[in-house]
Amino acid sequence: MSDSLGKILLDKLRKILIPDFTNKLTWLLGAGGLALIGGPALFRLVGKVSAEFYGVPIEVEFLSEDRSGTGVFLCILAVVQNIAYQAKGALSEAYAIKKLDRKHEMDMLSAKQAHDVFMKESESEKGLEKSKREHDLEKIKELTDVFPFETSCNSLIAAADTGISDTFQERLETLAGMHHITYKLYDVEAEAARYELIKQAIETQGVLSSNLVTDSRFEDRYVPCFEQKHNGLRVVFYENQEKMRMSCIALIRAYQKLVEVLQEKTLWGVNA
Repeated sequence: MSDSLGKILLDKLRKILIPDFTNKLTWLLGAGGLALIGGPALFRLVGKVSAEFYGVPIEVEFLSEDRSGTGVFLCILAVVQNIAYQAKGALSEAYAIKKLDRKHEMDMLSAKQAHDVFMKESESEKGLEKSKREHDLEKIKELTDVFPFETSCNSLIAAADTGISDTFQERLETLAGMHHITYKLYDVEAEAARYELIKQAIETQGVLSSNLVTDSRFEDRYVPCFEQKHNGLRVVFYENQEKMRMSCIALIRAYQKLVEVLQEKTLWGVNA
């Protein structure tokens, strides 16, 4: 414990005495102060050595006056400025951490309140299981409303070759954003499959957004950069196309796995 405290104090002292190079004002003030303190003394020493050994006295008028007091003041000012600079950075970092912690607390409080309401409404073990099932069916319906299985898979199959529509891009972004705790399923296996689907959706959305572009010839669509095939970038075009195709196939398979699990759990059907 004492070793850790000593390291922290040494690190703080080092930052005060040796500021980082982004703090240019501290370096300017400190360098100016040291120059005023050491400059005249150095020139006087050179003049004395020159006079004694070579018989040639060297004198510089504007360095003859002692300005060490001003130099010391500048050095002190540099230290004060550096401390203020670090304090500002520490306060900014602390504010950012506090803001994130506050957001996390609010999310957890919201989830806890929803869970408390859920538990109060479930008076028995049978009622609890029924409530869990109803909750899972509702969340599955929300997912399929955003990203219908058949039509979405059809769009994914053709995405690498013909691109995707603005509407499908929005649906994919919404699916990728459904990772929050409020979308979590109570069924453990179903939740694991849903998690893998969302995880793959995030990856596929990133791959498609990186390799599809807008083209005035195709209204309201994101398409592959077809010009690459005609301007010496054919290899790049087909490499990007293969990346998109493999990522889309992975998303289709993740969706199929979710459907299989939901069918085993009788959570996929009319109510879903």
